[in-house]
Amino acid sequence: MGVIHGMAREAGHEAKRRTGCGFLPRLMEFAGKDIERELGTKTREFYEFVLPPVDMVVQDDMIRVVMDMPGFSKDQIKMRLDGSYLTISAKRDDPQETLYAQRPRRIEKRIRLPTRIKRGEEPECPATLQDGVLSVEIPVQRGGRDISVS
Repeated sequence: MGVIHGMAREAGHEAKRRTGCGFLPRLMEFAGKDIERELGTKTREFYEFVLPPVDMVVQDDMIRVVMDMPGFSKDQIKMRLDGSYLTISAKRDDPQETLYAQRPRRIEKRIRLPTRIKRGEEPECPATLQDGVLSVEIPVQRGGRDISVS
């Protein structure tokens, strides 16, 4: 039993004690279960689509993308570099029926990299997953021309 469900149940029993109405505890307990279930669903949806947080660091000839992926294993994560876009997706199935679930079951993230990479010329990108943190290193070619100021 979750916090909201438990609080609704206690409030229903208190309402019954004060009013004598036996219907209120069941109504409040039902409402508490429903609210708690919806909050869990909305929390999970928020995490799946808005989060997880991503850090991007540019170092010399490399871009490092770091993303939190708690609860996902290496075989559940798929990545693709397509031109200047890095797509990271992950999916896991819950083998048992879950009574209350806030952890994400899937993640879809498309990140535009701050560099120009031609399609078909994407470099090899080493990636690691350690302690629920995914790290991808993308080598980039520095282009352009230095301009001197006179």
